[in-house]
Order: sequence, then C-alpha cells, then structure tokens
Amino acid sequence: MRFTRLPVESDIAAVPGITGLRYDSIMNQYGCIIIAIVVVALTGPRARGDEVTLKNGDRLNGKITTDGSNLTVDTGNAGKYTVDLKNVKTFSSAKPAEVVLSDGTSLRAHIDSGPDGKVTLAPAVGPVRVVKFSDLKAVNPPPVKWVGSVLIGGVLARGNTDSDTFNAAVNFSRKGDHDRVAFDAQYILARTKGPGQPKQETTDDLIGNAKYDYFFTPRFYGYGLVQAEHDVIAKLAIRVAPGLGGGYQWFDTKPFSLNTEAGVGYLYRQYSGDGHTSSVDARAAYHVKGSPYKHISVFHDFEYLPGLDRLSNFFFDTDAGIRADITDKLYTEFKIQYEYDSRPAPGRGSSDVRYILGVGWNF
Repeated sequence: MRFTRLPVESDIAAVPGITGLRYDSIMNQYGCIIIAIVVVALTGPRARGDEVTLKNGDRLNGKITTDGSNLTVDTGNAGKYTVDLKNVKTFSSAKPAEVVLSDGTSLRAHIDSGPDGKVTLAPAVGPVRVVKFSDLKAVNPPPVKWVGSVLIGGVLARGNTDSDTFNAAVNFSRKGDHDRVAFDAQYILARTKGPGQPKQETTDDLIGNAKYDYFFTPRFYGYGLVQAEHDVIAKLAIRVAPGLGGGYQWFDTKPFSLNTEAGVGYLYRQYSGDGHTSSVDARAAYHVKGSPYKHISVFHDFEYLPGLDRLSNFFFDTDAGIRADITDKLYTEFKIQYEYDSRPAPGRGSSDVRYILGVGWNF
C-alpha cells in the first residue's frame, strides 16, 4: 500500500519553474480561486419565478394566478400584488402552469412572453400558440372549495316605541370547472308592542333555496332547483317551487356577470288552516351583478313563475341591492325585496316589500 504525502513549503520551493515563489503566495492564489467560485455560485443566474411585465415598464416576480380580469403575483416575503390585466403588457412562467381558456379548454403549458396583451403557450403535447388575455379564463386556478357569507342585522327600540327587528341570511356556494352549487337561506322576525297591548309579531318569514348548474359548454348550462318559503303573517304554511331548465351565462367576470334562465316547474302553496293550491308553471329569471368601483358591488335578481293552468295564476319575486366592502372579509349590504303572489291566503294581500340592512362576513 502506498501513501501520498501532501506537499510542504520546501517541496514547492524546489519545483523547477517556480524557484523563489513563496508557499504562502501560492496558497493565497488558490484561496482567491475558491472564493471566486463561491461568489459565482451564490450570485449566478437563479430561477426567479414567474415574471410579469407591466405597460409602464415595471417587472414583478413570483407565482402568478389570474381569473381572466386581474392578475395576482405572490412574491413571497414581499406579499401579494393584484394588477388589472389591462395594465399588464405580458407575462411568463418559470414552470409549466395550469391554463384554462375561455372556450373551456384546460391544458398544462409553459407560458412565454408575447406581444402586448398576449402570451405564448407551449404545451407538452400540441402546437405552440399565441393567445390574447381575453382568451384566458384562468391561470393556476385555486382548488375548488366552498365559500359563503353570513349577514346579520337588527333594530331594538324602547320608549315611545317598543319593537324588535332581526334579520339573518347565510349562503354557501361552490364553483367547479363544469358545475356550480348554491344554497342560501334568509330569516326575518319583527315584533311590536303598543301602549297597554301585548307584543305582536309583524314579520316572521323564512326562505330557503338550493340550486345546481351543470355547464354543457362554457356558457350554456342546465339547472335544477328547489325554493321554499314559510311566512306566518301571510298565513303561508309553505310555498315550494321545484324546477328544471336551462340557462346562458352571458358574462362571468368580477366586474360584471349576467345570466338568464328559462324552464318549467311545479308551484305548491299550503295555507295555514285554509287549504292549498298547486299547478305546473313555467319559469323565467335573470341575475346581474356588477362592481362599478373596487370595493362596491350592486346586484339585481328577477324571477317569474306563471302557472300553465291560467294566466291569472303567477308568482314573482325580485331584489336589488348594494354591497360595500369594509375589509377583505367584512362588508355591509342593503337590499330591497319585493314578492307578488296572485293567490295569497284568504284575507291576506298579494304583495310584500322588505328593506334589509345588515353587516356580513365572508368565509
């Protein structure tokens, strides 16, 4: 077995060609080389993540997501930045990203910068193509999950007026790639006490809805729903209206959404101690929502259920309101609801109007 001995200063000094070169000078040169290698390793090119180029020339780096109208960049320690796509020139991804196009196509592709307002998609399988921002429905969309909100309001008055008013609403929804589900419920209770009189209920109303939509195309969908209402003051033990039909999603962005629906169903009314009515009905509805300002949104819904047995048998309800964000989770909302039932309980009116104000929490 042979052992290799490390050179010492006397050995190096004896090597031809480097006579007179000191040992410490050689070691200093080796040290400089080692330091240079470390510096290059630490400061050389590294993956910087996805990159966004704004129209003003600024650049952002991080993980990008987009919902078709806004682009969010998660920079890590520096936080998240949300930019309107109209202010973005182009962007690119460091790794292949999940891309959903407006025509419903889903693919995994590397995103390269493109001309102003466009990007280049390079999927693992298929041709490379340049697409406009308007053709992007989502990039790296978040996983499908349930979201919802709770809204509570009320008034308590004592003195010349003795009254209690309470309202609460809750909704849950989930939106997938090809379907969406929604549940919502609302309860309103109001009681008033006159001088020398017991407290009497003036409003006691509970409403619930459940709806499922399945998208056959990015815009056309079929739906199934059931709606129910119990109104003590109107002597309505229950009004239930299941239905089936189709809808068309004209717009579906955060700034503006609009969809219309048409179908058939069944309208059943059970009055408190005074019999019932039932009929097959048609259904027409629309839902519109817009955000004219960053933290302000307005909405309007309309639904009409004409009985197919006779024109005089119908029911419709509508609402319109405004919502203002206080924080990312907290908001306040005011809306007006109007209902008209052509076949109310005996001794009761056909119409009801409600003005509802409350504070809500998103989750």
